[in-house]
Amino acid sequence: MKIKTTTSIDPYLKSSFESTQSLHNKSFSEVLEAGIKQILEEVSPLDYVQLTISQKEQELSELRAKFAELEVLEKQRKVSKKVESEKDGGLDIYLEDFRNKRFSEHVESAVKMLRKGSEPNWKNMAPRYQFSNVNDFKKWFFGKMNEEGIVL
Repeated sequence: MKIKTTTSIDPYLKSSFESTQSLHNKSFSEVLEAGIKQILEEVSPLDYVQLTISQKEQELSELRAKFAELEVLEKQRKVSKKVESEKDGGLDIYLEDFRNKRFSEHVESAVKMLRKGSEPNWKNMAPRYQFSNVNDFKKWFFGKMNEEGIVL
């Protein structure tokens, strides 16, 4: 925590400091703190070390708080990925059940057509089974027929 301090300084010293700021890249507060630390180290090394320890403990505390926050965010991210994959898995199960139900309703008519030498309208059937690709649908349909033991 920083507090505002008002002080008096020699105007020539101040203007010289400001004119050389591009060289040293330090602010008045940085220089003041560095000077106080230097004097404190010379006059009372014990107080200086105690001050340094308390500053480092504060930094460590801030880092631990940031670490804990990042850890929570990481866990939330992992949980959301897991929930998302579970949702996808649930969707896959629902879709497979839906397709199996449709298959059991339509398989007889499709088999009759195939045995007669004609083919069902695969382009119309694929979207009804929630397939975007006709070839994938046909592969699934014939695979399902094979699983059920249906021979043409």
